Formats: sequence, structure tokens, C-alpha cells
Amino acid sequence: MKPDTLEKTIPDQERARSGASPGSFFALAPVKISLVYLVFGILWIVFSDDIFLSLPVSQEELILISAIKGTVFIIVTTILLFLLTRHYARLGQMHNEELRVANEQLQVRKEELRAQNEALAISQAEWETTYNSISDWICLVDPEGRILRTNRGVESLFGIPPGQVIGKNCYELVHGSACSIETCPRMRMLASKQRESLEIQTQKHPGWLQITVDPVFDHAGNLVSAVHVVREITDRMREQKALEQAKKKLYLLNYVTFNEIQSSVFTLWGFQQFIKERVKEPAVQSAFVKEGELLSKITKSLKFAQAYQNLGLKPPAWQDVGHVFLLAISHLDFLAMKHDILLDDLEIFSDPLLEQVLFILADNTLTHGKKATRVTLRYTSGPESITIIYEDDGVGIPDTIKEEVFSPDFQKTKALGLFLAREILEITGITIRETGTPGQGARFEIIVPRGAYRFPGPK
Repeated sequence: MKPDTLEKTIPDQERARSGASPGSFFALAPVKISLVYLVFGILWIVFSDDIFLSLPVSQEELILISAIKGTVFIIVTTILLFLLTRHYARLGQMHNEELRVANEQLQVRKEELRAQNEALAISQAEWETTYNSISDWICLVDPEGRILRTNRGVESLFGIPPGQVIGKNCYELVHGSACSIETCPRMRMLASKQRESLEIQTQKHPGWLQITVDPVFDHAGNLVSAVHVVREITDRMREQKALEQAKKKLYLLNYVTFNEIQSSVFTLWGFQQFIKERVKEPAVQSAFVKEGELLSKITKSLKFAQAYQNLGLKPPAWQDVGHVFLLAISHLDFLAMKHDILLDDLEIFSDPLLEQVLFILADNTLTHGKKATRVTLRYTSGPESITIIYEDDGVGIPDTIKEEVFSPDFQKTKALGLFLAREILEITGITIRETGTPGQGARFEIIVPRGAYRFPGPK
């Protein structure tokens, strides 16, 4: 509200509380006094004449009585006018006091408003400076994509002054097209009513842009505009592609090295068997046994390294846990094992090797569960996470080795296992622990943090 508007409004509110404005009070006061005097005078004349004329007096006495009546009338009316004048004078004083108080309140409110306007001007200047100092192009667009407001980032990104983009459509600048593209995040935002983003390669020069669109709603929940942010991510994309290339080359190097070592170990084992059949001395035979143990240890280490080299090679993705579990047990002799999947279409964001994790758990049941006949895969919800529970009805895991089963040294002696499962899950911040009761079955809890799980289908 402007100060002059406030100055007009406050006295009006005070006058409304007092019942009348000062102008109407001072205009009506003389009329009220005159009306009272008129009514009193007429009543005095009518009733006093009737009373005195009915008295049996002479003409001289009647004249005297009329004079006395006039004198009394003057005295009474004088007193009446005095009382009326004093009454309305007091009312006027009360109104003046109310106006004085209202004026003081107005001055205080004007001072508060001035201070608020100054603070608002400073805040707006700070916001404008911050808004224009951001290198990203930030603009406000209407639901049709027309630019309503923009910062100076558009000039550094597209070489166009901010004043020249107002009224244009966002897709003209970003995509260089006359209409929205099929994957436009603004169009998807209109449908989803939530943030949508897209990474695209620019048309005019080699590079990449990240486009993010956030909806803006009014007090009634209607979508009225959107915040449209465009960020230059060319360097990030180049670094990402370089990292992917480095991963591929490292994987290739590991693959070639692994195969060469594996071939050499197999050849060495063949020579050992060849010599072992021809040399029968006891001392040499004991050496052969030690060589066989070393070759077996090397083979196990190679198998462990082979499985570990694929870790993190491909980016994480959303995966249906129930479907992945079915794929995992399809590689095992799981027909005699009953299994219950109670996951309600649960999906988690994890490394593509999630199938390997569930394979390890299922294989652990078959190998070490002994009396196990049933496996259950279910979940429980918490305030900050969700817990996927894999449990069987086998012999369980002793309390003394619950932590040890996840260590790399333990896995090297028992071949590939739970250490790899834990490493795969930790890529996306997921943890695993064993909480089963020995003798009643194994129980693995996979804890998925908020943001890394969802239920896309009907729950």
C-alpha cells in the first residue's frame, strides 16, 4: 500500500469506529440544536397558552403572566442551549482527541512503512545483483514458453542482450526451432507439475546444455509460470566422457592381463601335471602339493579380481528388485527352493551388478543353508530409508563371523561372496548387514536411503 493511500485509509478507519466523520458531526450539530430549540419553543407556546388562558384572571394579570412566561422561556431555553452546546462541544473534543491519536498512529505507521520500503529496496537491489551475477541463464516463462523476465546470463550464453529476449519463446533461443521439441522439459513439466530436466547438445557450436524447469503455482494451486534455467555443462560432459573412456581402457587392460595370467597359470598347471606323473620321489611330490595349493590360491584370486573389475563400469540405474532377483536365481538350481517375493514393484537406484548381489545371497543359501527350503524377499519402510530383507530358513550364520563374512580376506578363502555384494551396493550409498539368528536362518538387511528407492507402479 502506498503512503498516501495509507494516510487516507487510517483516519477513515478511526472515524468508522467513532460512528461518524468530523465533517458530518460539525455539519449536523447546529441542525440538531435548532431542531431541539424549535420543538421546545412550539411545545412551550402551545401548552403554556392552554394553561394560562384557562385561568380565571383579569386582563392586567394575564399580561403580567405572559411577561413572566416569556422570561421563564428565555431562562429555560438559555439553560437548554447551554447544555446542548456543552454536550456537542465535548463530543467535538472527543472526536478531536480521536483524530489526534489516529494522526499519531498514522505518523508511526508511515515511519514503519518508510523503513520497510527502504529495507525492501535494499533487498531488491541485493537480489537483482545476485540474480544477474549468476552465470547460468535464469528466466521466468509463462505456460506457453514466452519469456517474462531474464537475468544477464542469456547474454554470456547466447550473446543476446536481456532486453531483446523478453516476449520471445524459450525454444527459439535454446533449440533454434519455431516450436517445442518432443523432449522439451517445459512440456513435460506442464504434465507432471514438478521439476523436469534435459541435457542436450547445442546446435550452433559444439557443446552441451542442461535445462531445468520448475513450476510456479499461485495460492489456488494453479500453474501460472515456470523458472527456466539453462546451464553450460560442456566441460562436465567432456570430463565424463573422458572418464568413461578411461574406464573402458582400464577394463580392457584388466581383461587382457587377466586372460594372460589365467592362460599362464593353466599352462603352468599342465606342466606341473606332466612332471608330476614322471617324477615319483616323495620329496618332489610334497613340493608338487605345495605348488598345487599355490596355483589354486592364484586361481581363486583371479576369479575374485575378474568379478571385481566390472564394478562401477556402467552408470547406476533404476531396477525392479523383484525382477532382478528372478533373473539372479535363474542361473542357479533353485527349483526345489520355495521363494516369496513381497516387494510391491519396488525399484532401487543401484549399480547394474545388483543381479550379482542377489545371486550371491541366493547362492549362499544353496551352499551354506543346508536345511534351507524357503527364501523370502520383502521390505520394511522407515522415516529416512527402506530396508529390503532377504531371509531363509537354513542354519544361519554364527554370531562370531557376522562381520567377518563381509571382509575381503574371508572371501578370498571362500571364493567370491559377500564382500563383492557389499562393494556393489555401496556405489549408490546402499548398505548391507546380517541380522539372522543362528540355527533359524540367515537374514540380510539391505538398507536403501531416501531418494534411492521408489514405487512406480500401483502399491
